[in-house]
Amino acid sequence: MREEICGRGMFNTMDNIKSQEEKHMTQTDEVNMALAMDTTSVNEFKFVDNTKYSQEIIDGARAVYNPDKLESLKTQQDLTEFYAEGKSQILAQWHADQALNVHTDMFRVVFQINVGEILNTIEPTFKKKADYTAWIKDNFEDKHIRYLQQARQLADMGDFARNYAAAGKNRLLALENLRKVEKKRECEALFNNYPLPDMTEDGDGQLLKRQIDSVITLHRLQKAGLRSATFEQAALIASYNQDAMAVKTAEEVNTWLEQNPEEARPALFDRYIQDEMTYPSEHPYIPAPKASLNKILSDLLQAYKNANIDDDSWIERQREVLDVKSLLSAQTFINRLIDRIGVDTENNDVSIENTATSPIETKATA
Repeated sequence: MREEICGRGMFNTMDNIKSQEEKHMTQTDEVNMALAMDTTSVNEFKFVDNTKYSQEIIDGARAVYNPDKLESLKTQQDLTEFYAEGKSQILAQWHADQALNVHTDMFRVVFQINVGEILNTIEPTFKKKADYTAWIKDNFEDKHIRYLQQARQLADMGDFARNYAAAGKNRLLALENLRKVEKKRECEALFNNYPLPDMTEDGDGQLLKRQIDSVITLHRLQKAGLRSATFEQAALIASYNQDAMAVKTAEEVNTWLEQNPEEARPALFDRYIQDEMTYPSEHPYIPAPKASLNKILSDLLQAYKNANIDDDSWIERQREVLDVKSLLSAQTFINRLIDRIGVDTENNDVSIENTATSPIETKATA
């Protein structure tokens, strides 16, 4: 296996610290380990919470992952064995990934990248994309699909994903998405002004995670409209949250700030951060207003106008898809609303055609 791909230096460290207890596994332990690492696609591990098996799982995944064998089988006229070997290797990495849930993010990302590289080797052998998709559906369960998609995304990130696997899958994928949004050639360009920490000085990967969270937060704040946001502010937010600020949260903060005078916004944003992302009581965040009742009624009447309520076949289709309880509840609400408002129905006999297009729409847009 290629050393630069599997991160052999990292695995060798694990080899050196293997305890005497792990070196002398009983015969029962070996049988149990086989049960946890079988080739079924159903993830039913019995011993994933026991870190004693971590090294055996790592060694097993390393032994099965064999890109050279795939390349050799790929040259055969009949690719049946090639596809079977690809599936076997993918499931081995998948099982190792799940079994190491109690282990570090680094190994899990490395295994998933391995899966992505296997898929990138297999996919070009199909003449049509649809054939590749069919092969995936035939050989893996629905719960694997997202995992396999992310595996290819991570593999396509190249050395960056392997070098910074300790950051975890979600952070790496967020960076890749940010790279595309910012139209950068590579993820490293996102850190030109904010260098990533030296991994040798970051034993548990926390410095790396905070730096990535800070950069993601800064870009999201600026994209939301807070162009004056600084890296230091983003770093404080990331430190408080133990994660990057969500896109929606960044947009909400900007909406709140825009409700205040421009000259007051920097101080308010500073205060928001110092209060650990809490809006000041005298400047509460007011979300954008939801659709008014006039607008909802206008949409309902427009839908009614476009429908062919006298068509029996249309009515039958509505019976199949319409939530009758919601329909009756809406009728009850409208009747009660009319009674409470005190509408004189006799003197307000308005046709549906006129109501659907004029008075309510005018009010809704006001």
